[in-house]
Amino acid sequence: MPKTPSSTASLAARITALRQRHSELDTRIGKELSRPAPDSATLGRLKRHKLMIKDEMARYEGILRALGQRLSGHRSHGETA
Repeated sequence: MPKTPSSTASLAARITALRQRHSELDTRIGKELSRPAPDSATLGRLKRHKLMIKDEMARYEGILRALGQRLSGHRSHGETA
C-alpha cells in the first residue's frame, strides 16, 4: 500500500514529539548532573532512554526522507546534502 501525505504528516508529528521528549531527558540529565551526588544508575537509565529516542528519531527521519523522495521524485524542502 503506497504511503500518502497523511502518513508523512503522522511521521513528522511523531518526530516532533520525540524531539520534545529528547529535550526533556537532556534537561533531566543536566539536573541530575548538577546535584551534589548524582545517581549513576539514574544517569545511566536517562542516557539510555535518550539514546533510544535519538535512534528512533533517526529511523523515522530516514523513512520520512525516503517517502518525500518517492512522493516528489527529488529532495524534500529543507533537506541539505
